[in-house]
Amino acid sequence: MRLLIAGLLLAGAVAVPALAQPVAQPVTPAAAKPPDEIKQIVEKTYNVQVLRVTEMALEDGTPAYRVAAMMPGSSGNSAFLVNSLTVDAATGTPVAPFRHGASGYTLPEGGSYEPNRSTANPAVARGHTWR
Repeated sequence: MRLLIAGLLLAGAVAVPALAQPVAQPVTPAAAKPPDEIKQIVEKTYNVQVLRVTEMALEDGTPAYRVAAMMPGSSGNSAFLVNSLTVDAATGTPVAPFRHGASGYTLPEGGSYEPNRSTANPAVARGHTWR
């Protein structure tokens, strides 16, 4: 009987410090890098000229940057082509333009995905809609 009580007391003494440990705090996202550093990262990684870096937030609230980048001049069709890229503010890595979900994927919010139906387009005047 004494051995049983001593074992229970020993087990309780071991368990109490484990219960008294502080609860783990949620991990906070890394601090956002300044726009100048993001500009340098994108220019070095993709060999482009960054025209503009704009702060934004993703749908889930994660800080990000919208980067407008221009391809360098060359003899190809992509000379001086301007693209926009969404970049994670903490790491400088590109963010995927869509998110995978249980039933497929979701496109980013905003924007229009309709074909060009403006009346100023000569192809529309001829009855042809570009897809």
